[in-house]
Amino acid sequence: MPFQNHYVNLVTEKTQAHTRLIRDYDGANKDFDFIIIGSGMGGGILADDLADRLGQSHRILVLDTGSFIYPTHVYNISRIPNSTVARHFGVDNFRQSETEQHKIGAKPQMALGGRTIFWSGLIPQAQDWELEFFPDNVRQDLASQYLGLAADRMNESISLGDKARELVQHFRSSSLNEDFDIQETPRALHQPYLNPNGTPRDHFFVEPTGVFNTAELLINQVGLTPGANQDGNGLFIKLNSFVEAINAVPFDWHEVKTTNTVTGEQVSFYAPKVIIAGGSTESPKLINRSSIYQHLPDHIKQQIGFGLTDHPVTGESQAYVSSCGNHPRIDLSRRDHAKIIFYSRGKRDSSGQLIFPFNIEMNVNHEYWHLRNNDPSAEPDVDDTSKTRIDIKFSFANCLDDDNGIFSHASDGYTPDIHFKRFSSLDDLLQSRFPTLAGWQKGHQDFFDLLNQTRDRVFAEFNDVDWITGEYGGGDGRQWPFGWGTVHHACGTLRMPWRSDRDAGFNHESVVDENLEVRGAKGLYVCDMSVMPISTAANPVRTLAGLALRLSQHLG
Repeated sequence: MPFQNHYVNLVTEKTQAHTRLIRDYDGANKDFDFIIIGSGMGGGILADDLADRLGQSHRILVLDTGSFIYPTHVYNISRIPNSTVARHFGVDNFRQSETEQHKIGAKPQMALGGRTIFWSGLIPQAQDWELEFFPDNVRQDLASQYLGLAADRMNESISLGDKARELVQHFRSSSLNEDFDIQETPRALHQPYLNPNGTPRDHFFVEPTGVFNTAELLINQVGLTPGANQDGNGLFIKLNSFVEAINAVPFDWHEVKTTNTVTGEQVSFYAPKVIIAGGSTESPKLINRSSIYQHLPDHIKQQIGFGLTDHPVTGESQAYVSSCGNHPRIDLSRRDHAKIIFYSRGKRDSSGQLIFPFNIEMNVNHEYWHLRNNDPSAEPDVDDTSKTRIDIKFSFANCLDDDNGIFSHASDGYTPDIHFKRFSSLDDLLQSRFPTLAGWQKGHQDFFDLLNQTRDRVFAEFNDVDWITGEYGGGDGRQWPFGWGTVHHACGTLRMPWRSDRDAGFNHESVVDENLEVRGAKGLYVCDMSVMPISTAANPVRTLAGLALRLSQHLG
């Protein structure tokens, strides 16, 4: 039976904004050079780059299950908190039995642009000690070329302003600089309010801001072109198209079988090269539903859908402060805003343990620079708006977890069960996850001491610290600092060659190879978070964008 709106909360409509901006592909020619399934960070950037380079000579089709919801990032159009909007559009595409030990949070967003239209526009970078978990040639390509190109494609701003630069310079003069590479957290540049150097272009919005989303990339490629030759070359988009299966056909081509979520019509498209970019939960399910699955080697079949991993992130430590240090003193007010990241330098102790397998993310005055919060009256009453507020949290890298996965099969009704160990057990993190990544041999108190000592080193650089939250491991409800993973940064379900731990060699019996081609399925590629061999401490979107640009070059 074809897909019949099995996903609760999936938007299945064709809006006027959709028809006025984008013409769904309705040409007679069903043959393409490339078919990309999914329009999020991986699929959207890949499609945009292929169109730029090959659009004059090749036919490229983007298929997405979702509808046209927003033409731009929600930060631009809503003063409702971003997380609330994202939850509103979360789609139930799996089931889970929630317990104290098992839970993955949130749901994926399915729409033109995918998760990118609900995302905050941060572009941090994986560090060298994390890139060691990538195959040598992939790591070298990312470091030498594609991470930089990804930043350019995502409109990375150089600076968030003078105050952010002052804070970075201050912390670089502290002892923290020995252990962390301290940078402004790069953000996507949102025109026309900022120049590339971070200075305001005009004085209407003077706060630093920034968003990036692939919906705008694709609209820039095909929007407002109702007269385009549908049977010619170029980039084409077809939304509300649920991909039922990918089947092999003669001459090493693939059939991509779709069902229209609005009309129920079934249509097949054909291409020699098909790229799956549906995300870490949807992409493995599609492979399991497809006839190509039956022809894959057994050891590949056993890995599809498993390894699902996210990075543990602590709750925030929060305090009000009056200024930053005395030597030199940096005066801070409620009008100052900055977002700074402390990248671990990957230093090891005498026993070879990674001392800091985490990054520190610091917000100055929370998120009030976002466009959606431009009205000061919208600030919550519980916050003291007369003081400068500092929030920090720790984000840990994490090796793939083979116990986590999607239990998917061809007749599961499209909504399989998911298994994910939530970060509710300190023993699990300290005895399994952190040892594989960092070589740690730490007890509970040693771990809490590290968090609190590092937290105190950061806040010691400020004056008049008035704590909002207590210590990690304290008795004030913060005994356990972690929550659970989410599908937004989840990775590993269709992995590239990976290491089981930091000292292991690479296992090349992976689902995809170094060029993201599915082993045993010529011409079938994957370009989303599922291919990642590690969950990096930093938001992984720049790495995925780099992999998408690298794949584009490989494809042509």
